[in-house]
Amino acid sequence: MFSALGAAARNESIRRVELAWGAAIGAEWAHFVALGVFAYEQGGTSAVGIAGLVRLLPGAVVAPFAASFGDRFRRERFLMVMALVGAIALAGSAVAAWADSRTFVFAFAGVVGVSATLIRPALQALLPSLARTAEELIASNCATSTIESIGTLVGPLCASVLVSFGDVGLVFAVAAGALLGGAVLLSRLRVESRIEITDGRDRASIKRMIVGGFETVARTPRAPLVVGLIVAQTFVRGCLNVLIVVAAFSFLDGGGAEVGYLTAAIGVGGLFGALGAMTLGGTRLAVSFGFSLAAWGVPIVLIAPQPGLAGAMFLLAIVGAANSVEDVAVFTLLQRIIPNEMLTRVLGLVWGLAMGGVALGSVAAPVVVRAIGPRAAFVVVGAILPSLALLTYRRLAEIDRALTPAAGLDLIDGVPMFAPLSIATKERVALSLVPLEVSAGELVIRAGDEGDRFYIIGAGELDIAADGRHSTAHEADYFGEIALLRDVPRTATVTALVDSYLYTLQRDHFLAAVTGHAAAYAAGNEVAEERLAGRSTGS
Repeated sequence: MFSALGAAARNESIRRVELAWGAAIGAEWAHFVALGVFAYEQGGTSAVGIAGLVRLLPGAVVAPFAASFGDRFRRERFLMVMALVGAIALAGSAVAAWADSRTFVFAFAGVVGVSATLIRPALQALLPSLARTAEELIASNCATSTIESIGTLVGPLCASVLVSFGDVGLVFAVAAGALLGGAVLLSRLRVESRIEITDGRDRASIKRMIVGGFETVARTPRAPLVVGLIVAQTFVRGCLNVLIVVAAFSFLDGGGAEVGYLTAAIGVGGLFGALGAMTLGGTRLAVSFGFSLAAWGVPIVLIAPQPGLAGAMFLLAIVGAANSVEDVAVFTLLQRIIPNEMLTRVLGLVWGLAMGGVALGSVAAPVVVRAIGPRAAFVVVGAILPSLALLTYRRLAEIDRALTPAAGLDLIDGVPMFAPLSIATKERVALSLVPLEVSAGELVIRAGDEGDRFYIIGAGELDIAADGRHSTAHEADYFGEIALLRDVPRTATVTALVDSYLYTLQRDHFLAAVTGHAAAYAAGNEVAEERLAGRSTGS
């Protein structure tokens, strides 16, 4: 598991994005703690619920529509702009807090919420364009979850210390500086082999860009179920955000610092959960998602009879561990089943609905607490997710059975010039492969002809004749790249020796993939030079 995480860390672009994500998530959770303390001191439990609503509801409304720009423009630039917007809003929050302006603190909280909500889908949509293999993509998602757990730990702890020795305004100011640092990291990031939107209707219609996420979720099998469960989990999270504050100030006899410690416990557990998530394969993501939902709710139920701070922190750590596994499983699942060109829009919709779920949970929790008391509220809220996981288990298992990699993806991975490409680009290339069956003795290409396709051998044997030399190509070998890369006639004649099965890639698809990425283009030219120099044969 650590080797996979190390591979992701060695990818400079992924490393830069993950560091920026760490700054963003730390700032977000520091803001959450400081805002909760500020709201409770201003108006008690009801004010905490209102603060949660104003922090999250604008993001819930805006994200499904604004996220479409993450697909229309360069995702790394969109991500940087959102980080800058968040930093400015946090700086404004600091000034408002020092001026003791509840209205402006809450107003800026809404802007911070919009920024945080849009950063997530942009980040998660960007990773498939940076990761080069499916394993590296899972490792990148694990790194994202690990860093989120660290941010959930460090952000609240820093907020607790700063609140104890300073005030909430200082917390907001420090968070603004952290997020500004993240924007600087992102300013030097540029994604190669970016997949452009080719649908003319999307280019012509802003309305279609906006509603594309909704349409994609609706027509993707089982996607509505997955999105619905995500929203349910975030509703519980919104309830828990309020219940943590209530528990700290009521039956745990604490204050603002205890809010930070309880929240940080979720981050500690998340670190362990992220390590466990690195063992996830690509075949049981949906079932793992279901199990993690159940593990999310049970510890919340068990907090009800727990009278001590240490016990509550331990149970919240279990929640954090389940949260990490859930995040890695469900977002890797979405990255695999949603078309890459629609990914930011869909993830923006998901995070918009998620923030709406958190906002509704923040409003519902005070009502539940007043109706049945804080301890009973933990029981009711905690029972939601285990019940849903049990009811939907069979349907989640069906998703895993239906989830298969694109045909030919293993062959794509074996071609040196495709190896540096992102997993998103590789899957697009794999989907563009056209199967071709040839019989023994059949001519595949002839020296001197125009090059129009690239070939990968799926099964069989072929004779490659170039300048009087013959060689035999077998399964996973490839040919046809010289004429495409150098724009010259075919340099070899290829004939099937036995009945063979090939995959072909049209000239435009091949050149778009290879020439759009510097490392892939260099690898392709190296192969072509070797073959032209006579060290191997090709066409």
